[in-house]
Amino acid sequence: MIIVRRRKSLGQCFLEDRNILRFEASLAEPEGKTVLEIGPGDGRLTEAILEKNPARLYAVEKDRRFADLLRKKFKSVEIIEGDFLKAELPEAEIIIGNIPYYISSDIVFTLAKLDFHHAVLMVQKEFAEKMVAMPGEGNYGRLSVTSQLHFDISLRKTVSKRLFRPMPKVDSAVIVLYPKKVSTDPHDENIIRCLFSHKNKTVRNALKDSKLGDFNTGGFSGRRVKTLTKEECIEISRIIKNSKCLS
Repeated sequence: MIIVRRRKSLGQCFLEDRNILRFEASLAEPEGKTVLEIGPGDGRLTEAILEKNPARLYAVEKDRRFADLLRKKFKSVEIIEGDFLKAELPEAEIIIGNIPYYISSDIVFTLAKLDFHHAVLMVQKEFAEKMVAMPGEGNYGRLSVTSQLHFDISLRKTVSKRLFRPMPKVDSAVIVLYPKKVSTDPHDENIIRCLFSHKNKTVRNALKDSKLGDFNTGGFSGRRVKTLTKEECIEISRIIKNSKCLS
């Protein structure tokens, strides 16, 4: 039996509960589908996916030691050794992974650029709650808006930190993402970032404090940023863009 020590620098905390691993695999519905797994580690989620008979399974693993282990353990799985954020990724219908928490945002917004049917991810509970937060809630912010612009998101299960080894400091959550056919551009993303850098202020003051200028955004000017829907954020971006074009 080959034992590979986990690297804290790569956020390697592995789920011990097989029932939750099977729950994730069931949510993914991989039977007869092409599946891409992010960060399989020692392959415990990989095993649960294979039990559901995917047509093809790719696994992207950054740690060479685990990549070598996976190649020996799973002859039917195509192991891609590399960083998910930088690797050339194959097309897949379903994406799944218990992802490193320190790069959760980067992974989610990499997914926004890919073409797939749905994704099942294990993320930090607080991160998941921010993703699904609604306008006016305390944890509603930039992550909520940008996530919900690109995905329909559901939080399906919370998972105790006690079920991981080594035990992390926080609880986790399983989320499902369905991509939307919505595109944002760098201007939209910058406006959302500037607005939610001052989310307790009015739209007018948030834009001024972000050094963007004193824009007339109509009925939005006096609104608190934290009350804006994702659609209203995009509308404000369009108003500012048009104002710049006319000036």
